[in-house]
Amino acid sequence: MIMQRQSHSSNVPKRRADFWIALTFAIITNLVFIGLLIISVSWRNPPPVPVVAELYAPPAPEPKPLPPPPRPKPVPPPPEVKPPEQPDPEIAIQKKKEEERRKQEAEEKARQEKLKKEQLEKAAREKAERERVEREKREREERERREIERKEAEQKAREEAAQREAELEKMLAEQARRDALQAALDRWTQSIRIKVKGNLVLPPNIEGNPEAVFLIAQLPTGEVIDAKLQKSSGNAAYDDAVYRAIMKSSPLPRPERADLFRRELRFVFRPRD
Repeated sequence: MIMQRQSHSSNVPKRRADFWIALTFAIITNLVFIGLLIISVSWRNPPPVPVVAELYAPPAPEPKPLPPPPRPKPVPPPPEVKPPEQPDPEIAIQKKKEEERRKQEAEEKARQEKLKKEQLEKAAREKAERERVEREKREREERERREIERKEAEQKAREEAAQREAELEKMLAEQARRDALQAALDRWTQSIRIKVKGNLVLPPNIEGNPEAVFLIAQLPTGEVIDAKLQKSSGNAAYDDAVYRAIMKSSPLPRPERADLFRRELRFVFRPRD
């Protein structure tokens, strides 16, 4: 590079000398051209010959001056070529360190983003797992609750069925007891009716089938205490005949069971029954 700069410096005076030689040559050439032009004009216009006649001739026009030759344009000096700057080792080291720092920052940023993404994914998986466990727990608890309710409902249904069955059995038993009691009571009252009718002497000329209702009071031994006429048949003779038959039937038949005894009994007597 030093040799190139020296060569360039040695060429600058040579170029300047050539420039001045060319400029001088151009000026001389223009002067010669102007002189030849003036001589040519003078030769073509010879001086007039004097004559006798007095004539006035206008003077010959003066030749127009030629324009000055163009001034040569200055040639700009060639640009100075600067030698390439040598890189500073310290700057290169700092630049390399800066690039390494940026690279490390980028890698650290990428690592942090990856770690953050992994943490988010892990948190999402853990949340999904917790939700799944909670959902399964709720479903299990719901199934257990439904199973308990089903068992309780079945147990309640069985208990209600057993209770209904027991009540039905009780009702049937009670009904059977009542039926049996009523049947025994009917047999007892029927035996009394038969005995009374056996002692009844019907009066003559009874029309139709008149009804006489008596309330008979008795002792547990069957002895008749009283017989009250609750409803007359409309035939006094028939009413009196029934009363005498009741009193004559004392003591009345006793019931099959002691608990069937009734102190008062109501009887309806018809002559045609």
